Amino acid sequence: MSLSPVSRFGWVPALLGLVVIGTYLTSSFGYFPGPEKLLLVLFFAIGPVAIVGVLGIRERLIASEKSPAADLGAVFLVIAFAFFNLMLVVQQYVRARATELAGDAEGGLSPDAMAQVRELVDYVQQGIDVSFDIFYCLGLLLLSVAMIRHRDFGKVLGLFGAVSAAALLSLNLGAFPWIPTEVGLVDLGPLTGIWWLIVIVQLIRLDRRDARASTA
Repeated sequence: MSLSPVSRFGWVPALLGLVVIGTYLTSSFGYFPGPEKLLLVLFFAIGPVAIVGVLGIRERLIASEKSPAADLGAVFLVIAFAFFNLMLVVQQYVRARATELAGDAEGGLSPDAMAQVRELVDYVQQGIDVSFDIFYCLGLLLLSVAMIRHRDFGKVLGLFGAVSAAALLSLNLGAFPWIPTEVGLVDLGPLTGIWWLIVIVQLIRLDRRDARASTA
């Protein structure tokens, strides 16, 4: 029997997964009970932690039979979360340095000019974000399809992920080059965050089941 990600890597990734997903969801709804620096560290952790989790999910999905959807979905999601990390680092680095330059009286740029520069440079991280969305949604869709017939996840969880991913991708591409909320559409990103939360909890339950079976 293949080990779940919790068994193979220990409890730390599972707990970190819950923490970063909780961070993403609370910040998405405009609330985070902690200092900004801690929020930044937790956001930077999302990509690496998610990649570990994706590889663990793929391992469980292909344990009983081959699944091209799980394999390809995992590849897309690894690429997506690398883009996600790149997007966050570029975003925060540019904003931090722009704030530093704005405070320099000898910088030679007026406040209006600085605002225009920041807006133009901000388009770079928004473009990276679109690349993330494409790989993320396709990867999530494929991984969810692989879950539909799998005994450890099932049709409800698989369909929930597949529909959420397809809807999120449609809205993002339909709104391009703007983000959905800028054109009066809804942001379904938090909905997929809820899916990840359910998957992590399910993985912990499966690990406990496997542990009981191995000691029986």
